[in-house]
Order: sequence, then C-alpha cells, then structure tokens
Amino acid sequence: GVDLFSSHGDGSVQVLVPQGAVVRLRRALQGLLPRESASKEVDSACLSVIGYPAWAVEERDLVDRTVQRIRRELGGPYGYKRFRRDGHQTVVEDVSRLHYERAELVNFEGVESEWPLFLAYEQLTACCEERWTDAHYWQERLKILQVERQGQQLYPELYLVPDSAIELERRAPGSQQRLANDNVPLLWTQSLAWLGEMLMEGLIEPADLDPCGRRFQAEIGAEQVLVALAPTSSALATELKAQGLPVSDPETCPIQVVPSSNLNDRLSAVGGDEALRLSGLPMLRADTSDTARLYRQGDEQLAVLPAVLEEDTFFVSHDPRQLMETVLNELHLLQRHWRGKSSPLLLIPIEAALLENNPELLKDLTTRLHSGQLEDVPVCFGDLETLAHSAQWVTLPAATPRSHAHQHSDAARYLQDSTDFSDLTAAQEQELDDIPLAQLRDRLWSSHSLREQAEVLELLKRQLGHRAILSGPKGTPIELITLLEEIYHRGLSQEDWNVARRCAGAMGLVHPQLEDAVIDLLSRQKQVVVGRNYTSDSRLSAPASSPAIAALIERTCGNDGRERMLQQELLVALDGLARREPEKLKGTLTLQLGQLLLLLTSELASERQLSQDEAFEALCSEAPHAISLRLQALLNDVDHARAALQRRELLHLRGHVQWTVPEPLEERPSGSDWLQHRMRLGSLQQVPKEFYAGIWSLLHHCRGLVIGDKLERRNRLTSALVLEKTPGERNFAIQVEHLLSRIEAAEYRQLCSESLLSLMAFTTTNPDMHFEDDIALDVVIGHAVRVGWQSTHPQQDIGTYSQHKAAAWEQFYQASPAQCRQWQIEALRELAEQEGLL
Repeated sequence: GVDLFSSHGDGSVQVLVPQGAVVRLRRALQGLLPRESASKEVDSACLSVIGYPAWAVEERDLVDRTVQRIRRELGGPYGYKRFRRDGHQTVVEDVSRLHYERAELVNFEGVESEWPLFLAYEQLTACCEERWTDAHYWQERLKILQVERQGQQLYPELYLVPDSAIELERRAPGSQQRLANDNVPLLWTQSLAWLGEMLMEGLIEPADLDPCGRRFQAEIGAEQVLVALAPTSSALATELKAQGLPVSDPETCPIQVVPSSNLNDRLSAVGGDEALRLSGLPMLRADTSDTARLYRQGDEQLAVLPAVLEEDTFFVSHDPRQLMETVLNELHLLQRHWRGKSSPLLLIPIEAALLENNPELLKDLTTRLHSGQLEDVPVCFGDLETLAHSAQWVTLPAATPRSHAHQHSDAARYLQDSTDFSDLTAAQEQELDDIPLAQLRDRLWSSHSLREQAEVLELLKRQLGHRAILSGPKGTPIELITLLEEIYHRGLSQEDWNVARRCAGAMGLVHPQLEDAVIDLLSRQKQVVVGRNYTSDSRLSAPASSPAIAALIERTCGNDGRERMLQQELLVALDGLARREPEKLKGTLTLQLGQLLLLLTSELASERQLSQDEAFEALCSEAPHAISLRLQALLNDVDHARAALQRRELLHLRGHVQWTVPEPLEERPSGSDWLQHRMRLGSLQQVPKEFYAGIWSLLHHCRGLVIGDKLERRNRLTSALVLEKTPGERNFAIQVEHLLSRIEAAEYRQLCSESLLSLMAFTTTNPDMHFEDDIALDVVIGHAVRVGWQSTHPQQDIGTYSQHKAAAWEQFYQASPAQCRQWQIEALRELAEQEGLL
C-alpha cells in the first residue's frame, strides 16, 4: 500500500489499491481514448487524465493522439471548449431547462464557450514534464487572457460569444471577439496558473506536485511470468514429483494455496471503519492481477488460485483440453498489464482427475512450460517455494475477515444418486414444463436422472428465483442454489456439458475473462453484439465489466441458460482467435454472437442430419474445446456456413401455389400506433374465434410449426397432433396458448399470432399445397422484416441490411397487419423460389 504520510508515516494509514482495478481502468482508457465516452468524440477534461495530475496513460502514442485531437477540434484563441455542442453559459442557453434533447444541441454548434482553464493544464503538464519551451508558449497564451479586477490581473472562468456576434461566429468559427464572463477569478484556473509560474521560477519542483512520480513513463508488462503447479493433495504432489515435475507439497509448503474467494474475504475488511461507517472493499471477484501476487497477513503466507481456473468460477476450467487455452489467455494478460519490478505468478490447479484421465495433456503443458516459452510469452516454471523469491509480495493489514453470506452445503444427502445419464426426450421436457409447482418439487426428490434433475432445478429457479429455499423430504430447509451446485458438480464429474451449462446458466455463473475479451476486441476496432438480435441495446462498443456483459447477454437471450453460457464461451474464444490468428476476423467489423451460435447450430444440423432444435441440444452437449474448434472451422469459411443456414431456412413446397391471399380485417387503432396496439393485444392474448382450429388445419399442410424460440424443441408442434387431437379440443388450444405465452415480449407475441393467421389464409387459398418442412415463425417473421425494409428502401445496398435491422424491426412493428401480411407472403415466396421450386 501507499502510506499517506510517506516516509513520516508509521504504516497505520495506508491506501491499498487492488491491481485489478488499475488494470481495468487502464484497459478502459485504452478502449475509449481519444474519445471521452461513447457519446463524446472529444473532451478537454481528458487533459487531466493524460497529463497533470493523473498521467494515467502510459502509451505515449495514445497520449499524443488524444491531446492533438483536443487541440484540433476544441482549441480556440480564448482557450479550449469543454466539448462540442456544449451550451453552458452561452447566450443562447435556456437557463430554465434541466436538459436538452440530443437534436437540440446543434443550436450550440460553433458558439461554445472557451475556457482558459485548459491552457493552464497544458502549461502545468509541460512544466512537470520539463518541456520548458512548451511551458513558455502556454504561459504566453494564458497571460493575454487575464482581465483586470481591482488592480490585479486575474483569469475569468470562460469567454463567450456575445449575442450580436452569434450568427457571424456560426458562419466563421473563431472570427468574432469574445467577452469574459463575470466569474473572475475562477480559482481553479488561477491556482493552476500560479502553480505553473512557481514551477517556471524554480520556487517549487515537479516532485512537490507529483511525489509518486506519475509523470514518468512507467514500464508496463512483465519480462516473464512465473508458473507453478498447485496439486490439490499431498499424494498428488508426490506423484507429480515422481514424474520429474517441480511441485511443492501443499501440506509442508509454508505458503498456503487458497481459492480466490478467500482473498476476496480477506480484502473485504481492508478499508473498513465502523466510526466512518465504511464497510471495506466490496466483495468482487478477484482479478488475475490480484491473484498473481503473494500475500502476508499476520503469520500467514498465501498464494491465490486464479478465479478463471477454478471449477466453481466457470465450467470451462473443468475441460482439460480447454485448460491450455485458458492458461494462455492468463499468461498474455499478465505479460501485457503487469506493474512492478517483481514477476507475476500464475498458479495452475491440478486435480487428480486430470492426471488419471488426461495425462498426455498435462505432459504437453509441462513440456512447453519447461521450454521457457508458451507461444510468445516467456515463462519460468518451478515449484511455489522457489518462485516465491521472485514474486511480488503484498502485506495485508491484520483484520477479521468478513464471512460469506452463503456457505456451501453438502447437497448429496438430499438428492437421489444420479444413476440415469440418458437424454430427456422433447415429450419428457414438455411434461416437466406442464406439471404444477408442488409436483415439480416432488419430482426433484424422487428423480435418479441427471438430465431431469438439472431440468427441474432450472424450472424451479425460473419460477422461484435462485435464492429460494425448498423443504426437503424430511422437512429440512435447503437453498435452491445448493442443489444447483450439487448437480452442476455431478455434471462436471460425468463431463456432461449439457447439464453443466444448464446449471451454470441457472446459477448465473460469469466467465471472468469477458471484460478482457471485450476490451481486446474493441482495441482491434471490432464491435460485439450479444443476444439474439442486432439492436443498439445489445451492441458493446465500450468497455464493460464481466458481470455487466453477462447481464446484457442474459437480457438479450432466451430463457435457456445454456444459450447464455454458450455466448460467453464464444466471446472468450473469439478473443483468443483474434489474438493468435487475427486474419480470421479480418474484414469483420461486428461480431454477432447470436448469429455465430445459429451458424454453429446449422453446421451441426447439416453434419448430423438433425433439425435446428436437435442440433442445438447436440451443441450444448459438446465440450468447450470442441466448440472452440468448431468456431475456428466456421470462421475459416463463414460464407459457406451462412449459405448452409440459408439453405436450412428454405421451404420446400409441393402442389400448385397462388401467392395472392385475402387481407386481414383490421381497424385503425384509436389514440395510438400499431406498436402500442400490438402490445395491448399481445398482453391480453385475444385471438379470433376459429384461431386454434385454424392452426390445427395448418398442421395438415406442413411437417410442424415452431412457435417462439426455434432452438427450443418444446416449442414445436408436429403434424402428428392432427391425429391425436381434434380441431375444437380444449387441450390443443391450451397447448398452443402455452407456446404463445412463453414469448415474453407482448408485441412479438402478437406478431406471431398475426403470422399464424397469415399462414392460415395462405393454406386456405392453397388447399392442395404442402410444406415439406417445419415452419419456424421466427424465420418467417425475420425474413418478412427484411422484405419490408428492402421494399421501402430500394436504394440501399442489400449487403448493408444488418446495419439497419433495428430500424427495420421498428418499421415492421409500426406497419399495419395488412402490410405485414404482404411482406410475410413475399418472404414465403422468396424462401421457396430460392430453391427453384415454383
């Protein structure tokens, strides 16, 4: 830590800054600058970040680009504008307004006030960096901006364009004389200017203002990364030593290896003060930069396992073939962002299962570590005790750790042994989805099927929340999260990735490297779109924390937790590919995780002759490393994968087809637009009288209907239902209504109902026609949205449609049902005509 009293302190008052926070800030700045934020291209306030007093950016080129943009775009004869379209204290400002709409800000373009303050920052930074020629230049620029007050030359807050010169200044920026406002002196500017003068006169030195030496370019990065194996038992350590590997025995080593949660617990008390009502450090997941240090607290010496390699953190660490990938990611991160003279330490936890089941993988890893280089990262491989002399040590103040709110329970005594590892059928999943809550609880206690236990727990979490407490068979209260953790670990032990992903999604697990991946991809000028659809809300164009990214994925994906986990895996895998094989992403500006997931599913469907929902189930059962390999193969030929997906969406028609169908009966909604009208109808779920009977008839003309998420097999109605049920049967109507009810957005639910009505009208007009495929409403509506946009924007290049998807969907929602029906029928025609069937 840093003693606030420097050499005069006794160590009792220190500031301890977690290095992970420093790394996050640095990477955020690298991702943003020279912009101030996603909405501001440039802001003069960044001068205090790249220069005095923070000097927070070590990359000289980025500092130069930022300051040059500020001078070029915001500079003027009276100082710098704060940012473009800043209306503060301009004569055209409406002081009664709390804020302006974005479209109104153009009124301030070119007449923003100019502030001498930022010239004072320029001078002070130049003085501290001992650029004396520059300092004299900024001093001269500043002096001419002083105004006289009571015989003293002082600096005003800002200079503004008078009302009489506004239009002339707008036509020729910088041409008009400005007036100082009445706030003289602005103490902020005045104090900085005086500091600059004192430095130039030699009355003070730069070290007096910057005792920590922030102005000096610090060396960022590590010459080498220390790597040690961390066996989970003494017996395992003995076996590893017998193979000639450098290993410390966990029972005799003076340095205790602890999980990352233990470090969080210890750090949580740092900074706490009951008198000031300070709780201490928030309980956040420990960053790699924090776990790469060794710690002393009292008589204890601690080494910390990196969170990303812990089984409880994210399931990919349990895939031995993914271990190498994760280790490489961690090594790259530590090498690039390490601060300090000592080297970072990466501990690799070694479980007995790895040695028993995949000894060749461990041998390959350790052989490469022995070579002293892993890819382009220099490493020093040794036992923990030996490497401790070269590692960086941090001393934690003695404190009573704050206990965790949640303690893991041994759930094995509550749930039946999982003896049945077979897959569930779609009918079995549907049965679980339909049974009442009380019966669902009973099913959990009696089940011996691992897949069923996971499915039931996910359904319970969806209905009750993961903080729910269940009553066990003997009346014992049990936390739902505890049961989820048990089945999660059972799935991992069986390498059942379907179960592991389902439980991980229900538990809300977050891959610790999401933040790193997004920042890396942004620095490569890539945008990331998460979730199902391309919208402004689902686009990541600025750095965000791993939990925030995971939360965005959850909001923009469906209810299936496995999909959310797959998107996290894809994001991290894309970062690894971008770093090692950047040519695979060349020419791609936007990475759409949902689209990649669809392409992977389609490729697997073609490979194994499966339907889309069956292929998704198969993909969920693939090991993490296998999905990474599939992603690499996909990116080798994305065009082929897209063509394959398009072919799978084509419709094969049999019989004579007439493409003109009756328009729906509709009334213009009163007092609102079509979107609001659809939201109301979708919320009420009102349908025409013969709606369900019409769907029964529609099933005579196709292999099946998919209502809602096309990757969810429970959303499929098969044509076999026409044999099992009658058109007026209430159970059939309930089944259809249930599928529509699962669609969360009321307006999209209504679009699905309208699409079904359009398909009914189409088959009524063409009674001899038959689709040889499943009709997925998502596909029909998605293509109809594209058809509608292209018909109303014929001048736009078809290849740029993805950039306008959000606007296209908005147009579709605002269109009348009659117009939407035309676009839907045209979409059906295109899907059929592409195959040359008509």
